[in-house]
Formats: sequence, structure tokens, C-alpha cells
Amino acid sequence: MKTMVVEFTRSHCPGCQKTLTFLYLTETNPNNNNQSGQLFIYPGDDTRQPLKGIEEAPGLQDGVKNAYFSTVNVLNAHEWTATAVLCRRVLEGITKSIVPEDYKNKPLASQLKELPNQINLSEPILTLADAIRKGGNLGAHFDIEKEPTEEISSLMVDVLDYLIEYIFILPNRIKNLHDKIEKLSNDMQQNAS
Repeated sequence: MKTMVVEFTRSHCPGCQKTLTFLYLTETNPNNNNQSGQLFIYPGDDTRQPLKGIEEAPGLQDGVKNAYFSTVNVLNAHEWTATAVLCRRVLEGITKSIVPEDYKNKPLASQLKELPNQINLSEPILTLADAIRKGGNLGAHFDIEKEPTEEISSLMVDVLDYLIEYIFILPNRIKNLHDKIEKLSNDMQQNAS
């Protein structure tokens, strides 16, 4: 007969400074002395995870990827100033990997102004929209040999999420961030006067 044992304890998290509850469920089989269990932590992990697919991102240099992973780690450690600095470092790595050689040693602002001359920033959004259109055609028009699959349907919803985020959510987030940084900068200048 298997026996279920429930053990729990509380501990202090050095990262988030919260008290966590650990719950360990074990199942013992007396016939063979095997013990297996599952560990649950409450509240659950709310750490930021790296973007899915960043490891395989074509054209993204290893140094930029490493800087990105460091940024996520520092954010999860609640080091806000270091996170801001590393975000700029990742942005600089991205732009330096795209701009021509004569721009690589210029200030980041100059590199960012050159960026649209090197890559078509509207192309990804048009490709997203076209993928949804073509996928919709698969479902809208009857063809026994060209039916949408679970994978295609799931990917279409992912792409739709990206499209909505890019067109509607991201511009507002960018504006809010810009406004908060501007306000903070203005407040700092007023306090310095």
C-alpha cells in the first residue's frame, strides 16, 4: 500500500524578500522502498523569463544574447539601475550589429537614426499581417488537402498576438515609458536648480 506524506515549511526568499511556503508531497511504496515526490512553492515564481526563441534568433550575436540574459537576471534580482544600464547595452549591441562600420563608433543616438536606413522596420509587421491573411484563407475556402492544423492555428494566434502588441499595445507602452522618463528627467533638473 502506498503512503502519501505531506510536509511543509516556510522560508525567506533572498531575492524578493517575501516569505514563501514550501509544500512537499511524497509517495512511499513500502514494497520496494521507492520514494517520489513533488515540490510546490507558494506564491509561485514571478521572475521574468527570457524571450522564447532568442537562442535561435538569426543574426543576433552571442555577445548581445549574453547581455540580454544578464539583463533579465539583473531585473529578476531587483537591481533597477543595473537593469536600465544593461538595457542600453543590449540596444547598443543590436544597433552595432546592424549599422555600417562608419556608424559603429558614433553615439547611440546617431546609430539609432541610421537604423531605418539599414533595415525595413515596416517589413516584419507586413509579413505578420500577410501570414494571418493566408492562414485565414486556408480556413475560409474549402480544400480537403489544405486544412489548417492545430500547429498552424496556434501559430496564427501567436502571430495575431504579436500584431496586436506591435500595433496597439507597444506604442502606448513606449509613450508611457517615454513620458515617465521625461518627467523624471525634468524633476531631476528642477531639483538640481
